[in-house]
Amino acid sequence: MTGFDDVAISALSAPSLTTVRQPLETMGGTAVNIVIDAIKAGHENRDWAAVSQKLHPELVIRDSTRSH
Repeated sequence: MTGFDDVAISALSAPSLTTVRQPLETMGGTAVNIVIDAIKAGHENRDWAAVSQKLHPELVIRDSTRSH
């Protein structure tokens, strides 16, 4: 079994839950930079073009998927 977001309770459950940890600080910083760049480019009152950014999550393996 695998969860998502790697919330604190994942490590405390029994068995501890394997999760995908998202780079939340990077995601937030990237979003802010995209908005700032759009404002600087004069797009505050226009349709925004789609922006794609690859970020790298981390698989945190715990007891729910670990073989014993």
